[in-house]
Amino acid sequence: MTSVLEINVDDIGMGGVYSLVKSIIQNKPHGLKIDIAAIEPFENPENINILNGYGAEVHYVGYAGNKLLKQLKCFMNMRSLLKTGRYDCVHIHSDVANKLLVSGLASKMGGAKKIILHSHASGVDGSHRLMKKCFHYACRRFLKYIGTDFMSCSDLATEWMFPNVDKQKVIMLKNGVDLQKFRYDKSKRDEVRARLGVTDRYVIGHVGRFAYQKNHGYLIEIFGKVHKSNPNATLLLVGEGVLQDEIKASVHNKGLDSSVIFYGTSANVAELFQAMDVFVLPSRFEGLPIVGVEAQASGLPTIFSDKITKEAKLLETTVFLPIDAASAAKWENAIMSANAGDRESSYLQLKHNGFDISDSINNLLTIYTK
Repeated sequence: MTSVLEINVDDIGMGGVYSLVKSIIQNKPHGLKIDIAAIEPFENPENINILNGYGAEVHYVGYAGNKLLKQLKCFMNMRSLLKTGRYDCVHIHSDVANKLLVSGLASKMGGAKKIILHSHASGVDGSHRLMKKCFHYACRRFLKYIGTDFMSCSDLATEWMFPNVDKQKVIMLKNGVDLQKFRYDKSKRDEVRARLGVTDRYVIGHVGRFAYQKNHGYLIEIFGKVHKSNPNATLLLVGEGVLQDEIKASVHNKGLDSSVIFYGTSANVAELFQAMDVFVLPSRFEGLPIVGVEAQASGLPTIFSDKITKEAKLLETTVFLPIDAASAAKWENAIMSANAGDRESSYLQLKHNGFDISDSINNLLTIYTK
C-alpha cells in the first residue's frame, strides 16, 4: 500500500487546501493511504472524525508557544512522525517558503524519498506581513535543494514560491472540485433562498476568511454603492476570521445590517452558491482560488480582483477588475449588470477543462506513485 502524508493541512476557516485534501481523501482509491500532519490544531474535532472515517489519521505536529521555538518544535515533531510512519511520499502545502523549508528539511531527515513542495498563494496574509515577506524571500532560494517535486496552482503562485526552479519542472495542478456537487439545481436554489429569507432578493455572494488577503473592507465599500442603487440587494458572507468584528462594525456604521448576512462557516458551501446571483472575490492576492472554481462550477457570474491569476477564468461570464478606490464604480456596474445566462452548462465546461476532482486525484496519484 502506498502511503502519503499531507503536511500543513487543517480545517481553520474551511480553506481551499483543506477542501482539496479532504476531497482527495474522500475519493481516493483502495490501496492508497493518506494521513495528515497539522501544524495548527483543527478547530472542529468532528472534522477529524470524518477524516478518520475515510481511513485517514490526523497528527498534530505543531506547538502553541513562542513563534520562533515553534519552528524547532514543528521540525522535531514532523521528523519523529516521518521516522515512525514510514511514508512513501510527503506532500507539503503552504503559502510561504519558510513553512515549506522547515517541513521539507524535517521530511528529508525523517527519511522521505519523495518530497512534494506545493505553492498555494502569491502573497502573505495576517499580521507582521513585512517580516513574513522577509522570511519568505530568504527561505525560498533553498527550496530547490529540498524538494524532489514542485507543484503550483497557478503562474503567480509559481513565481512567488519557486523563482529559481526551472519552470518546466513545476507541475501545475488544477484545483479541481466535485463538480457534480456544485452543479446548478433550480429546486435546490429555491429551497436555500427560502431558508435564508432572500427569495425576492438580489444575492451577492462571497466565501472566504475574514482576513487581510480577502479584502472585505473593499467589498463592503462596493456593496454600499450597490445597495444605494438597488435596495433589494443582499450581501451573503460565508466564513469567519480575525477581522470579522471589524467588518461587522463597518456594516453597522453604514446602516447595512439588514442587508448583510454573516453566515459563518459551512460544511455545505455548494448549496449556498446555488442561492447566489453573482459571486465576488476582491482579494489582494490568491494562488488559484478554489472558491472561484466552485462558484463557476455552479454557473455564477464571477468578478475577481485583477490580483488573481487569469488562469482562474473558466467561464466567459467571469471578469477581472482593479481594487483601487477609483474602480469601485466598475465593481458596482459589473455586479448590477451580471448575467448568469445558462447556469447548467457551466458543469460541462469545467468538466471538459479538467477541473473535476477526479482529474486532480488522477494527476496526484501519478505523481505520488511514479
